[in-house]
Amino acid sequence: MFLAYVVSAVILLSAIAVSFLTASTASYRVSRNALQAAQSEAAVDAAIARAVLGLLDPRRERRWRVDGTPQDYVFGEVRMRIAVQDELGRIDLNHGDRSVVLGLFQSVGLGLDAAGALADKVLAWRGGGPGRAPGGAGAPDGRSSGFAYVPRNGPFQSVDELRLVTGMTPELYRRVEPALTVYSGRPFLDPQFAPAEALAALPGQSRDTAAAVIAARRTGGRDGTIDPAVAVWGRAFAIRVEMPQPDGALTREVVVRLADQPSQPYWLLSWRNK
Repeated sequence: MFLAYVVSAVILLSAIAVSFLTASTASYRVSRNALQAAQSEAAVDAAIARAVLGLLDPRRERRWRVDGTPQDYVFGEVRMRIAVQDELGRIDLNHGDRSVVLGLFQSVGLGLDAAGALADKVLAWRGGGPGRAPGGAGAPDGRSSGFAYVPRNGPFQSVDELRLVTGMTPELYRRVEPALTVYSGRPFLDPQFAPAEALAALPGQSRDTAAAVIAARRTGGRDGTIDPAVAVWGRAFAIRVEMPQPDGALTREVVVRLADQPSQPYWLLSWRNK
């Protein structure tokens, strides 16, 4: 009988030990994951800060490209790829001329009539242009079409908001999104820094000719940097950071606006992980 009690006690103690070991292992994993996440966050923040410094470097040969060309960057032992895109090279959803918006939709395969109708809806959504109904609601968008929302009749707050415009499918959005911004404040784009998707929207361009321009820009005389003599204060730039992870790459995209303040050289306009 005594032996049975001893065996039972040993089994109970073993179970308790296993339970503590399991809890400790789980706690260790949680702590390790938290530490890795913190290290990744610090590395990404460092990459963004480094990109901003690259934009402000007074030496032309040291300035970073702003045409979306990725480059390698190492912070400590962490390797990353960073791409900077001048938002002046994109089509502004709130200020883009109708002809450019129309050209964008045509460049991804829409016919003239379909592209024109969708361009009108974009202009109506932002509060003006063809397609604007009395009172500012861009017909046929809104609750009358069975949706639970109505057009903003004001500036797009983000490019993602374009998904709400009637006729904008997920596939179409995926194709036009790289060409768009809400931060340039210009009716036209700057072709010297424009991505291929935005170049293809310009008159006389196609996706093939735009791709050729990008290839020539990256291998030829255009180096994709801004002349130090040109003021960059107030300009917005999208910064994309990709960091390899054990379970896949961590990708962060931010948009910053440069500020003429040494204590705060930029303002963060948007932030998202992908």
